[in-house]
Amino acid sequence: MAADPGTGYTSAMIELTPEENLQLLQEIEANRAFILLAYQSDPALLALADPQIRRLFENAHEAAPRTKDE
Repeated sequence: MAADPGTGYTSAMIELTPEENLQLLQEIEANRAFILLAYQSDPALLALADPQIRRLFENAHEAAPRTKDE
């Protein structure tokens, strides 16, 4: 198996069952939620994040439902 010239990594096609696909998606979502929580709870970390990550939080703030007090 040859290394990908762009990444240096080797890749192989592995077919997953529907159950394995679902499990993989659930793991990805859990990891995503964890990372977003880390950014949300640490403004200094968020300040160092990629612009795309910061935009996620800006958009989330704008899309948050308003309360009666706002």
